[in-house]
Amino acid sequence: MASNNSDIMNELRSLQAQVMHFKDLLSEEGEKVAGEARGRASTLVNGASRKVQDAASYAKDEAATMGSIVREHPTATSTALLTAGVVGGLIGYFLATSSSQSSSYSPRRWL
Repeated sequence: MASNNSDIMNELRSLQAQVMHFKDLLSEEGEKVAGEARGRASTLVNGASRKVQDAASYAKDEAATMGSIVREHPTATSTALLTAGVVGGLIGYFLATSSSQSSSYSPRRWL
C-alpha cells in the first residue's frame, strides 16, 4: 500500500510539473502575441497620426489661401456672400410657403 501511495504521489508530481510547463508555454505565447499586437497598434496609430497631420496641414493651407483671396478682393467676397444669403432666403421662403399650403386645402370649399 505504501508503494501504491508513493506511485500516486510521483504521478501527481509529474502531472503538476507538466501543468507548470504548459502554464509557462502559454505565458510565453501570450507575451509574444501581446508584443505583436502592440507593434501593430503602434504602426496603426502612427499612420493615423500622419494622416491627421496631413489633413490639418491641408486645411490650414486652404484657409490661408481663402484668407488671402478675401483680403485681396473684399468687394467680390461680400457680393458673393450677400448673393448666397439672398438665394438661400428665397429658397427657404418658397419652401415654407409651398409646404404650408397642402393640395387638399382650398379657401373655397364646396360642400
